[in-house]
Amino acid sequence: MRVFYKVTPHSVLFFRDPRPFTSGEQSLARLQFPPRLTPFLGALRTRYLEDRARDDKKRVKEIFSTYEKQLKSISIFWFSLFKQGMPILPAPFDALAEWKQLPDDRFITEKEKDVPVLQRNKNGKSKDLVYISVEKLGGYLKGEKISYDDFIFSDKLWKFENRVGIMLSPDKKTAERSRFYRITVARLKPGVGFLVGVEMDDNVSLPDSFTTRLGGEGHIAVWDKVGNDEFKVKESNTNLRFNKAIAIVHIPIKFLDGDTNIDAEIAIRNWCIGKLDNIGGWDYKNNHPKPLLKTLKPGSVLFPQFGESFQCDIYEINFNGARIRVVKDIFAFHKNNHDGKFYLGKISPELGDPNTLLIVKD
Repeated sequence: MRVFYKVTPHSVLFFRDPRPFTSGEQSLARLQFPPRLTPFLGALRTRYLEDRARDDKKRVKEIFSTYEKQLKSISIFWFSLFKQGMPILPAPFDALAEWKQLPDDRFITEKEKDVPVLQRNKNGKSKDLVYISVEKLGGYLKGEKISYDDFIFSDKLWKFENRVGIMLSPDKKTAERSRFYRITVARLKPGVGFLVGVEMDDNVSLPDSFTTRLGGEGHIAVWDKVGNDEFKVKESNTNLRFNKAIAIVHIPIKFLDGDTNIDAEIAIRNWCIGKLDNIGGWDYKNNHPKPLLKTLKPGSVLFPQFGESFQCDIYEINFNGARIRVVKDIFAFHKNNHDGKFYLGKISPELGDPNTLLIVKD
């Protein structure tokens, strides 16, 4: 079963980046925004488990093992912002930068155009995020050029605000002197929210409308189911050949032993990417931080080897005439640290791991 939810925060949002932070002992907690899909997947699974605990009249930790299979069946096949009801996505990096065939000794490179698109800072790095509508992305996938007027900059989508927190004494619940810390939060502009495509087993059900906590600081978001007539989804499992893929979420890069067996793989002949992101998380099962993982940013563009096929699950989604094909649960990996070659492979996320999503172009 597949459904779409529009997620509308009713306050500011705070998603902390992977750097360690202890409130009161450190003075600055850093924001990671726009967020990854992990908190949304966790909110969905938590809501399902809390509903089952209420129905079974038991505590959540007492029923976790009973519903673990159902929890794992809840996954995300689409994740984006929306504005005025329609999805908007990170602009493909090759629409913002010229790229060339990469030298053998350096596999990651890009050359920026001399146009005022990214609002460069003095170090030459982008200080703004750029989005496009799903209709413009559909045109881009057909070979149409994206113009400057098609870009949606982040100042039209959200703004940042500063907050000050005070560490409380655990035993007295009072504020301690000199234990202030600062956070930066994001406030979405009116009409902006998140669109989440959810897949689950037929025996798993979620309400049509509900609230969850989302991100840090305990803020609330409302989830509203979208009618099936608004966005149509068709799934197929086939050998896919494609000449371009665009990341719409963070895509992990892993360095594997050359003998590691991967279910499916396809060589990357070139790519257009920005600076890699480090992401992390908390392992609730083992009660310690997860190791940091290098990832490709949303908007990264991958060019696979021509003629190779890829066995994968494909979601064909029609957004008011814009046909988008999505491949779920793919990662990039390096077989050998010295040969300079990267590949795409299929993964099966463990419970607690995020889904990954790539848009593909035939």
